[in-house]
Amino acid sequence: MKIDDNIIKHYLKNVFFITGTAYSGKSTICKMLADKFGLYHCGENYHSDISDEIAIPAHQPNICYFKTMKDWQEFVNRTPEEYERWIYESGREVAEFEVTELIRIAQSQKVIVDTNIPIDILRKIVDYHQVAIMVSPQAMSVEKFFERNDPDKIFIKEQIMKAKDPEKTMANYRECIARVNSKEHYDEYVQSGFYTLVRKGAEKDTKTDTLEMLAKHFGLIGEESIYISTERLYIRPFEENDFEQFKTLLDLYPGWKMQKGHDRQFFEWHLSNYGKMDIENGYICLGIFQKDTDKLIGNIGLNEHDDLHIPEFGYGILEVYRGKGYAKEAAKAALCWARSYFDIPYLIGTAEVNNIASRKVLEHCGFEFESVKNLKVHIENERYDFATYKYLF
Repeated sequence: MKIDDNIIKHYLKNVFFITGTAYSGKSTICKMLADKFGLYHCGENYHSDISDEIAIPAHQPNICYFKTMKDWQEFVNRTPEEYERWIYESGREVAEFEVTELIRIAQSQKVIVDTNIPIDILRKIVDYHQVAIMVSPQAMSVEKFFERNDPDKIFIKEQIMKAKDPEKTMANYRECIARVNSKEHYDEYVQSGFYTLVRKGAEKDTKTDTLEMLAKHFGLIGEESIYISTERLYIRPFEENDFEQFKTLLDLYPGWKMQKGHDRQFFEWHLSNYGKMDIENGYICLGIFQKDTDKLIGNIGLNEHDDLHIPEFGYGILEVYRGKGYAKEAAKAALCWARSYFDIPYLIGTAEVNNIASRKVLEHCGFEFESVKNLKVHIENERYDFATYKYLF
């Protein structure tokens, strides 16, 4: 029997998930959110009593590894490749136990969970506002692994010290930890499109600020708002004090250039559209800002296509900021949010046929090429050949 994703999504509507890399503060923030807002707290490996009891080697070989391994020396001396495979395949096996437990727990209460459910599964079973990614630099994960007063880590270190060559075994085990926290896996998190917070270093951490940001994201405080967070950027509706920065975007598009004599009215028109949030018959424009500088570097547009009259997704990055991957980063996150926010089956994307860079961004974000169409740009009263794409929700 298979349970469809939409059914699981319904039963998990009271659950908030935090995932990411080691030493990013996930466990601490989960507990703080639970304490402050009265959430049921599922810490890391909360499911283990049940999964360890029920799992069988034929169906869950990775969960059962500790039952089938020869001894602990085998465990601490596995190759980094074997360790990495075990960690991530265990996560997939455990996901079924996690989802089942969370459905049971969350029927009468809200739940915060420090989860190991893989990103691709989360994308199918919960909405954007229910997931937060927390990441830290790889070096922090490796160097500080044995610094915590954690019984499991103390035990592993003891086993390493019992090895024939403890120094060699320790170096190997640290390489195992490095593989699990590699750039490839880091990028999988930060490029997921989900709300992302990056830990820069212990001396810069502010738990109170992180708590407030996640509480707003999860909708635990304040009114519902749009704030899309990525590794380097944040995306949100324009506000009154953004006007001077907004004017820097007028050179992005031919139609916007024509508004230079009416920039104030044009800006206020954008602000007025947030009251409707209608992309099937209207236009919504979100600003893309750098986290480190708060500078406006571009925009995301969701609107009715002038010629095709169906919802379209678009973006623009100021020339000085191009070539840094910002377009892909912002677009992927905005689409992840839009899938949860708008009740529509799909968005289209268009790019002039020869605009290879723009086409690559659409393809990177999951748009599928459909055809080349000759479309009218109404503001210019001209027709051009556009490659058209579709992004299914």
